[in-house]
Amino acid sequence: MPQISVITSVYNTERYLPACIESVLGQTFKDLELILVDDGSPDGSGAVCDAYAARDARVRVIHKPNGGPATAANAGLDAARGRYIGFVDSDDLIEPAMYETLYNALQQSGCAMAACGSSVIDENGQPLPGGVKTTRTGKLDALDLFYDVFQNGSMYGMLSWNKLFDAGLFANIRYDEALLFGDDCSILHRVYDGQSVYCLNDPLYRYRYREGSITSRLFHVRQLENLTVYADWYDFLAQKPGKQDLAQWGLARYWQVFYLYYVHANLAGQAQDPAVQAGFAKHLARLRGMLPALLACPHISAAEKLRARLFCRSPRLAYQLAAGWGRLHGKK
Repeated sequence: MPQISVITSVYNTERYLPACIESVLGQTFKDLELILVDDGSPDGSGAVCDAYAARDARVRVIHKPNGGPATAANAGLDAARGRYIGFVDSDDLIEPAMYETLYNALQQSGCAMAACGSSVIDENGQPLPGGVKTTRTGKLDALDLFYDVFQNGSMYGMLSWNKLFDAGLFANIRYDEALLFGDDCSILHRVYDGQSVYCLNDPLYRYRYREGSITSRLFHVRQLENLTVYADWYDFLAQKPGKQDLAQWGLARYWQVFYLYYVHANLAGQAQDPAVQAGFAKHLARLRGMLPALLACPHISAAEKLRARLFCRSPRLAYQLAAGWGRLHGKK
């Protein structure tokens, strides 16, 4: 059996898929399998998968009806045979030594997972500014990855694709198939619980930014699914001994993201869309239930607590007052 199973969910990425596959098969760490899960792609992606499987025995292909990225990732987990699990998105690339570096970090540290940084490329593979890294390197409690998420908005701890996991961590855990946004991070608090992670900042993963993709838009109604993820993280951490401060940072981040989404919906001209209004109404009920905790949170300023109180009464009024204040003082 292979040491590493790499899972790649595939949907309509025929243009980028060959380079992605080559970057995995070209790893300096050779004892791996690549599981390509064709999630009902209507383009030629499925044929690309089959062509690579025909020429390299390390490639296995699963063809399934379209069900979304979480269903594809779960199908890959069900089929994986490796001692360790990695994930690579089908339009991205990885550096040749990525899995050798992460594998060695696991062996030397005794951790159940290792993580790396990332760089960003455009549709043609050219470098772009940005990337993912952490302020906390070396061995640490895996749940503490959320400090960067909550304090700095870093994606490092929220991602599956920049990590190599002990397969046993997924023994009783699968991705939430109801989610489109947040599907790859919604379960990570459970994966991290009680585990250590070894963190590196080496940019070993190359994330591709594509204009017009759903994740590049200012606002999409399904982004609101992330609010469920943040609220669930807070509820989970609030019950964990020794993680109360982390939970409070999570609560502060939840409110920050909630209001930011409302601002973005307005700036995108979607705030009056019935689907968007219904989405916010659904999440507003949970926010109102969390208001007492928000008002007691030490990591939320007095001004933001006032805004949260007003927002819970009338989101539109809270936004209009903030926008009017910004215009008055020359702020955006």
